[in-house]
Amino acid sequence: MKNIASLLSRKSFFWVIIALFVVQSAWIALSGRYPMAFDEDFHLGIIRLFAQHWSPFWSAQPAGADVFGAVSRDPSYLYQWLMSFPYRLISTFTSDQTLQVLFLRAINIGIFAWALVLYRNLLLKFKSSRAQIHAVLLIFVLIPVVPLLAAQINYDSLFLAATAASLLLTVRLNQELTDYKRVNVRVLITLLSVGLLGSLIKFAYLPIFAAILGFIVYRCWRVYPTARKFLHSLVFGATLLTRRSQLVLAIVFVLSLGLFVERYGVNLMRYHEPIPDCGVVLSIEQCQQYGPWARDHTFELSKDHDSTAEKNSPVNFTVDWFYGMWMRSFFAVDGPSTQFQTRGPLVLPGIGAIALSASAFLAVIVTGKQIWRRYDKQALALSGVVTALYVALLWLQEHKAFVHTGHSVAINGRYLFPILPMVILVGVLGWSELLRRRPRVKVALLSLAILALIWGGGALTYILRSNDAWYWPGSNPVKSINHGLQNTLGPITPGYRTPTQFLGNN
Repeated sequence: MKNIASLLSRKSFFWVIIALFVVQSAWIALSGRYPMAFDEDFHLGIIRLFAQHWSPFWSAQPAGADVFGAVSRDPSYLYQWLMSFPYRLISTFTSDQTLQVLFLRAINIGIFAWALVLYRNLLLKFKSSRAQIHAVLLIFVLIPVVPLLAAQINYDSLFLAATAASLLLTVRLNQELTDYKRVNVRVLITLLSVGLLGSLIKFAYLPIFAAILGFIVYRCWRVYPTARKFLHSLVFGATLLTRRSQLVLAIVFVLSLGLFVERYGVNLMRYHEPIPDCGVVLSIEQCQQYGPWARDHTFELSKDHDSTAEKNSPVNFTVDWFYGMWMRSFFAVDGPSTQFQTRGPLVLPGIGAIALSASAFLAVIVTGKQIWRRYDKQALALSGVVTALYVALLWLQEHKAFVHTGHSVAINGRYLFPILPMVILVGVLGWSELLRRRPRVKVALLSLAILALIWGGGALTYILRSNDAWYWPGSNPVKSINHGLQNTLGPITPGYRTPTQFLGNN
């Protein structure tokens, strides 16, 4: 048992996890034709617009941009603007779209791998063992949609990195507040700048940023009896910085705040909403070219207003929501070229995840007090506040769309990925505390979890569920190897011959 714990604890084992993740994601990137499912054409389309426009600002809706919605006022633009620079670089060497896409996909995989490094550093702050943390990250990268998401040109990779970085900075700031009763101004300004910029990567970061700010305010209130003492500590912390550091931090913060106000502040003043609907910014005719808006608008117009309250109840929606989140974390899906052809989860990773999640939930309930006493309380509290607010607002947003359209739309498991490593860690801690005196059972349970996820999970879900219509056209070694894996591993993988299993009406 000690040998297994020692192996999991090694830093080299973490790099094995990173290598496993990169290989999985790179394989899908080399397999899947452009565009893949998670809005890849949307992101590349806006990247190309920015590549012809150095500034991140638009004085009006750019020509040809209606298909991407209200680009001129969309607050989630920072990823596309930043990615326009490597796109400009690759475009100077080749006009081949395939090479351009693969180049940008490779950058996306690198960003996601960096996010995993940040999550490891964050989870270490919980005072859990390295073996537990590495087990969490191994489980995470074996969730089928994780490598599928990382393999695509998509802002979620940078969103994850921003989330992990801001939470890590929050824990560091709180440590100094607790240990030395002082504010680390460098960390505080960096955190605020990351938060402001993170909100411009994807608006879904806003509740995470709000929870972080609320946590910091609460901790400062507990540490400093008066606002004057807090301000004195802030000024004293600033005097510890060199002039150069003060100048750099001030410039970064002012730029971040200016970008934030330009988008969210102007939107509030002009449209009375921080994230205005496309139909408010543009005409209905323009917005009809934007697929998600046109879908929701069509659903809203054709909605059955006579449907029963029971059918539209929050309880029924919540059931659909949990099902959709699970299914779209473990399924396989192609892009628009096949009308988003969807294949259901494979049995062992899909059902195994439900069983493991349910048992972890019960274990956390039983051992909650022990977890709170044994591990870092502040890190647990921060993760709990962030998770609760983020999930609650995600549910409310999607329930609002359900009420307006009469359909459960835009329910995707990938939306939970920013908080999922922390949630998995708490589940692992629950198992660990419950089985503290039964190390053999603990190892057996971990082995079963990894086996269930490996046997058809990770990139194998995509490989075993995909077909030639999903792949880059023409013959290539990657396609041939995928066929070989389907012929050899498919017959021995439970659920392989029932590709539409678990799909239901979702």
